[in-house]
Amino acid sequence: MSYRIVILTKQVEAPFLLQFIRKENPSLEVLIALNENELRRAIATKGADTRLISFNSHTIIPADILDSLGPVPYNIHPGPLNYPGTYPVAFALKDRANYYGVTAHEIIEKVDAGPIVYVEQVPIAADICLEQLTDLAFTMAVTAFSFIAQHCAVNTGAIPHLDYRWSGTKSTHESYKQLCQMPANASTKDQEQMRRICGKDLVLTQ
Repeated sequence: MSYRIVILTKQVEAPFLLQFIRKENPSLEVLIALNENELRRAIATKGADTRLISFNSHTIIPADILDSLGPVPYNIHPGPLNYPGTYPVAFALKDRANYYGVTAHEIIEKVDAGPIVYVEQVPIAADICLEQLTDLAFTMAVTAFSFIAQHCAVNTGAIPHLDYRWSGTKSTHESYKQLCQMPANASTKDQEQMRRICGKDLVLTQ
């Protein structure tokens, strides 16, 4: 088996993630993909030898790609177990959550539903803003990636599952879009609260 890893991520993060895994195992073949098309090219006919690690990516992995992979694929979800789906930071702020965290899990066809292998949660301040919570989530996600990468760089086997389960309503791009719709006649207090939640994505409607 010619073991290799493909990291699905964003351009800005790619060099750092690549460097980390290569430091753990300099001889390992590691490729970067920024979207589904690049992922397909990176895997090509070598899926049986390829481990996928998704970090800070909105790309949903199609079933045929998952079926082609040999080693178990992992995703770093920048949110806690009770906030599956997209934009977990915004929904946690909406709910005035007392805790926030990150979750690493096996990728299965159903989004944010795979067995969990890493969990971290910390208390957050009641007045934390979008930018601060986003930065905290990213920092925690990097720590989660380091845990996953340390195992995967030298190991083709799966990481043991933890006794945690997903919960809460799974958010989507559409539910986030709806969340950030604010009537133009909303009170100043409500508008301030929604800007805290949605930032530049807030849309004032008639």
